[in-house]
Amino acid sequence: MSRVRASVLASAADRYASQALTVVTLAVMSRLLTPAEIGLYLVVSSLIMLADNFRAFGVGLYIVQTPVLRRDDLRAAFTVTLVLSVAIGLGTLASAGWIAGFYGSPELERLLAVASLGFFAIPFGSPLLSVLQRELAFGTLAKFNVIAAGLNSLVTVTLALLGHGPISYVWGYVVSTFFLSAAAVTMRPDLRVFRPSLRGVRQVLTFGGVSTFVGLVNMVNDMVPRLVFAKLLGLDAAGFYGRALTVCQLPDRAILSAIQPVVLPAMAAHARAGGDLKESYLRGLTLITSVQWPTLVLLALLADPVVRVLLGAQWEAAAPLVRIVALGMTALAPALMTFPLLMTTGRMRDALLASVIAVPPSLAVSVGAAHFGLTAVAASVLVTAPFQMLVALHFVRRAIGLGWGEIIRAARASLALTAATALVPLAVILFSPHGFGLGWAETAVAVLGAAGGWAALLVAIDHPIRGEILAVTRILAAVFDRRRIA
Repeated sequence: MSRVRASVLASAADRYASQALTVVTLAVMSRLLTPAEIGLYLVVSSLIMLADNFRAFGVGLYIVQTPVLRRDDLRAAFTVTLVLSVAIGLGTLASAGWIAGFYGSPELERLLAVASLGFFAIPFGSPLLSVLQRELAFGTLAKFNVIAAGLNSLVTVTLALLGHGPISYVWGYVVSTFFLSAAAVTMRPDLRVFRPSLRGVRQVLTFGGVSTFVGLVNMVNDMVPRLVFAKLLGLDAAGFYGRALTVCQLPDRAILSAIQPVVLPAMAAHARAGGDLKESYLRGLTLITSVQWPTLVLLALLADPVVRVLLGAQWEAAAPLVRIVALGMTALAPALMTFPLLMTTGRMRDALLASVIAVPPSLAVSVGAAHFGLTAVAASVLVTAPFQMLVALHFVRRAIGLGWGEIIRAARASLALTAATALVPLAVILFSPHGFGLGWAETAVAVLGAAGGWAALLVAIDHPIRGEILAVTRILAAVFDRRRIA
């Protein structure tokens, strides 16, 4: 448990530093680019993420969860990654003109052509980074990721200031991708790994086929609506909705993204040691909801000042979208643990079946809502998110023998924390003449009141996250003591 906490702590340092850079980049770029230019970049980003999900083909997951990792396994992983990366990179380059014509935006061709360069660096870094993740070497990964995020932000903002527009984002992505691959090779300079081999490829492909389809289906659920909105509603609308989603995802990126890389390795190690996955799942649910729910509810209440500070005046139309989407995303709290749990218990087909059941109806609702405008699109999240989570929980319950009563009891204390967090901000909004459009002083009172309410109830009910905070504090104190003695 202490090793997992240390890994989470290292991952948190990585994610918080990277997220700080992302927020600064978000604030600067939202003021330098128009909503249409942001929408253009989001189309490219969605297409590249869909392609990259297929490129990954579950190779990293295979490396993390396989009981015994041999050099032949790494060579097979490199071979699969190399073939897929080159094929997808060339395919992206070849189809760039057609995609640009489909959206009626000639500039899109150049952005996709530059983005395709990243695929040619990935094979040399991706398998080695997965090895570090398997070994819970999150301190090393944190250094790599923070430097890469810094390079990404530096290149992106510099090129935008020089007037290069949305392609600035793409060059930032390419530079950071090449750096990560070079850093991984430097850390584990065993060049024999990069000798293509067919031995073990079948096992990688067998595992990767199911896991990739699961990831691809879920990625389609996230990305295809953005691509459809850009076509149906225009690049401006895609920009507004994309920025609203980005703001709503900030709590997850700032809090849960520190846990996400650790979940699968920790669950796999726990299962190999004969641990109780049911107990771990319920504890994880309690800890995640104690932070995610209060943060998302606070974001929904303070959407107007948050958008004003992060994005600037030209993005005010995104605030009502943020308010709706943030509330809908509270239903997705257990999502972080669902796929790792099903994979650890050997139920990959259940993970696939859950995605196949949940995604098509969700896509139909989202795309159908696009015909009624952006507010309807945002409101569709209030339907699709709870539906997806109920489907996932059905398979989780079957995998570990989990009852609905146990889930409710695990989340009950977090509901109280959420109510305590929302109490002061809600009162400030009700008594303010500006309603949701709070001024600076009112926003400060609301934020301080929310933090105070959360902390006060945390102490009063002795929530499990209190023990985790104390444990992390002890780890930090021990680290500082060792450095002081040295």
